[in-house]
Amino acid sequence: MRTNEANGADRADQIAHQLETAIAVGLIGYGEMLPAERELAAQFGVAVLTLRAALASLRDRGFIQTRRGRGGGSVVCDAGVVTEAERRRRLRERSTEDLRDLGDLSDSIATTAARLAAARSDHADQTRLQNLADSFRSATTPQDRRKADSRFHIGLAVAAQSNRLTTATVQVQGEVAPLLWASDPAGQLFEFEQAERDHAAILEAIVRGDETAAEAAALRHCLHETEAMINTHLDLVMSEPDS
Repeated sequence: MRTNEANGADRADQIAHQLETAIAVGLIGYGEMLPAERELAAQFGVAVLTLRAALASLRDRGFIQTRRGRGGGSVVCDAGVVTEAERRRRLRERSTEDLRDLGDLSDSIATTAARLAAARSDHADQTRLQNLADSFRSATTPQDRRKADSRFHIGLAVAAQSNRLTTATVQVQGEVAPLLWASDPAGQLFEFEQAERDHAAILEAIVRGDETAAEAAALRHCLHETEAMINTHLDLVMSEPDS
């Protein structure tokens, strides 16, 4: 493969990953039509052929369906759902050290976002965060809860008025959320009520403008998430039959 072809393939993989993450955390919803290929390629700054390679990867893995002809386009499928079997497989295959490292990244991003949100957010930001917390509280399915939790995390970074923090939050939520929120309520490892309490504590501190309390509340929330992932990983490993 020539260098320019290799670079094109790498870029297509990057675009596919970005779109997959956006779908996984609910930024692009089920049934939503993606922009036309030329428009989307321009947004990513790539050739249409590179974008088509990225879309083909998403299509092969069930994230989108593409209809050709007039009125056609690529539509997001309900592929953000991670089955309980798939989630358990992912958790089993990750090491304790890797999950702890992922948790460290998640809490470093979330605590910074919460602290800055307490310092920088205005009433409109806080109202949006309250609406996101309310959406999580009213969610009735694991899929909706997963998306609402991710959106709350992303909302913290938006309220912190940091584009880089927002991008980092989207990326880390794309990795963490599928490990935490099962498609089957019976397999849920992270308590809905605990997450709801955590969100409320973070929001209350932000509204008060208490940077230290907001940071501490976000850290507790992320530690709860990391503990849930690691404990489930260990349970799965310990339950494996001896070979």
